[in-house]
Amino acid sequence: MKKNIKIIISILLLFSLLLGCVGCGKTGAETGLDNIAKESVTETTSASVEASETEVVEEIATVTDSDAETEEEDIQIVGKNLLDNGDFHSELSRWSSYIAKGGNGVFTAPGGEGKVKINNSGKVNYAVQIYYDGFALKKGGVYEFKFDICSTIPRNIEARIQINGGDYHAYVLNYYDITPDMTTYSCTFTMEEGSDPAPRLCINLGTPKDQEVLEEHVVRIDNVAVTLVDDSGIEKIQTEDRTVGINANQIGYLPEGYKTAVSSVVKANDSFDIVEKSSGKVVYSGNFGPETVSLAAGEKVCLADFSDFKTPGTYIIKSGESSSYEFTIGEDVYDELLKKTFLFLYSQRCGIETTKELAGQFAHPECHTGTAVVYGTNETKAVQGGWHDAGDYGRYVVPGAVTVADLFRTYEDATELWDSDFGDSIGIPESGNKIPDILDEARFELEWMLDMQDNKTGGVYHKISCYEFPGFVMPQDEKEQLVLSPVSNAATADFAAVMADASVIYKEIDSNFADICLKAALKAWSYLETSPVGVGYRNPDDILTGEYPDARDTDERYWAAIELYKATGDEKYKNYYNDIISNYVMHGYGWAQISSYGNMSYLNSSIKEDNYASIIKNDVSRKSDELYECVLTDGYMCALGKDFSWGSNMTVCNDSRILLDGYNLTGNDKYLKAAEVQLTYLLGENPLSYCYVTGFGSVSPTHVHHRPSMATGYVLAGMLVGGPNMNLEDPYAKAVLYGLPGAKCYVDNEQSFSTNEVTIYWNSPMIYLLSYYINR
Repeated sequence: MKKNIKIIISILLLFSLLLGCVGCGKTGAETGLDNIAKESVTETTSASVEASETEVVEEIATVTDSDAETEEEDIQIVGKNLLDNGDFHSELSRWSSYIAKGGNGVFTAPGGEGKVKINNSGKVNYAVQIYYDGFALKKGGVYEFKFDICSTIPRNIEARIQINGGDYHAYVLNYYDITPDMTTYSCTFTMEEGSDPAPRLCINLGTPKDQEVLEEHVVRIDNVAVTLVDDSGIEKIQTEDRTVGINANQIGYLPEGYKTAVSSVVKANDSFDIVEKSSGKVVYSGNFGPETVSLAAGEKVCLADFSDFKTPGTYIIKSGESSSYEFTIGEDVYDELLKKTFLFLYSQRCGIETTKELAGQFAHPECHTGTAVVYGTNETKAVQGGWHDAGDYGRYVVPGAVTVADLFRTYEDATELWDSDFGDSIGIPESGNKIPDILDEARFELEWMLDMQDNKTGGVYHKISCYEFPGFVMPQDEKEQLVLSPVSNAATADFAAVMADASVIYKEIDSNFADICLKAALKAWSYLETSPVGVGYRNPDDILTGEYPDARDTDERYWAAIELYKATGDEKYKNYYNDIISNYVMHGYGWAQISSYGNMSYLNSSIKEDNYASIIKNDVSRKSDELYECVLTDGYMCALGKDFSWGSNMTVCNDSRILLDGYNLTGNDKYLKAAEVQLTYLLGENPLSYCYVTGFGSVSPTHVHHRPSMATGYVLAGMLVGGPNMNLEDPYAKAVLYGLPGAKCYVDNEQSFSTNEVTIYWNSPMIYLLSYYINR
């Protein structure tokens, strides 16, 4: 109950603070970024006061109830079934099925029991699998695993409880020969490994090992139970809290940059000292500002602003008994971080050998060199190269194109940096060739993308992968059949946009390559002219790798039309995008909503016309103001507000870029500083005290959902993880994060792919931000 009481008290304090702010006609906007711009505070109406009270009361109830439920789930009672729907009284709640390797089955729960109609048992025993999530196993506990099962044909099954990630090894497994008679099977086991808050119970109903595919049949299952029978050996787990009282950017600050720290333990106007690490001397003193609220974190916090302290060195911040992790102030503070985030792309290269000299423990020989099958046909095609997209080894055109676009924008907005010696010496094989490394790396992806175009139609295949995700192996060890997924409008339009852009960027570097890119872009647009708008992509039933669905392709076509007009001057492209601008302006950096690439490409070029440019500029300013208000009203100054979804750290980066767009268009410093604190948030000034880039800062992720890191036992430095996801979209996150505020829904565990995976297009906007601020 102590945990519940603390949360209730904390939330009530937030409630009283919010009411206090409302009562004096102010909101949290007055603190936080008050030092960025002296904005007047709008008075709150009585109607909005009532809405605020209702909202906060509802959040108090939600957090309290959720936490109580979580705590109750943590208590295991001897003799009580840990599975709350093992008897299917709630139909298939907590149950799911997994179909792979040629399997085909339908899982239902009629009449209070599970029923699996197996139409094809597939190639392996897990080709048809039913599984249950939502329980825990504790180290040292003795458990009984029991269920009733029968089959219309005699057959063998595998029953197991396993780790739900990594190598998926079993904590307990048994094989049983089942018959048409409903029979009870059970076993007892001791949890010898560390406690697991999110294991998976599986019943594998595919083809047993060394047997032929089974005839069609039905399996019925009921009364599934995992019961603690002896708790005398259970070890009490001491969890390590690595949060600190004062959260600052753990990498550091540029001397002329905006420098802040946030604390949830100090009081308003408490003093703080900046202490030089080497000498222990106090070199700067100041006071925290007034308390403000971060609803996303469930905290009240105070802000320290020490922007006027510019002396290079390594420091910590202290206030009473609280302190920060160390940080550095210096002109080169972001240089190494930029190199490592950029080199992540090299480490993701496919189809070539990556060397130990450059890739260290993550070096690998050529991989994925086999011929791919074109889905739904007998055709094959050799498609090699490109970047592995994320924690898996699929290669996807949509996120690949966005990543290339980020590199192009980075080069254009930080040209001085990337044209310098620094920009041609990052440490890729092409370094030193008198071409900026950022353009060399982009070209590696572009050359792969050219092979992803269907030579007959001009359409672009959505992705190349195997039919399903591999185990946690190195890339050269994924040897399943490669398949080219069907052509999609989104992939084709993104392809057209980056190829047209490339034809301009590489024209003075390699005119032949530029011509190839332009021809490919024109061919892609010809395909789009024959394909209806709004035809989204969905995975075929037997392809289980990343989908990247996008039912709305207007934004992709808009971007492509702008780049094609810049490259060709053909009026048809101009007419296309002008028609869109006249009706609405969209915003977004990222694979799903990408209009900002088109917006800024238009505004930063000679093709812009005053009337259309004014429409876009005004709307970019409006969007920047929206984000700025979010920054003002959050105690941690995060532009997300309360919307922490999958890949939230990417959204933080991209929100920062929109704020920079606002600054570049208006010159208003408030946008520049609001953008800078988004970078500071990612690097440690957040409620979890994490630097979200691996290998940097005092506390960073070490158990990332990234196959090379899991396969080698090392974590690759320089990867931006996805970050908090309040939707809890994997079993591990559901087990350990339930009931927490959105900004705290992150866990550093390999099993949590919805919070702790990495991708090329999460790193690329980080590359942009670091380059932008280094280049200033």
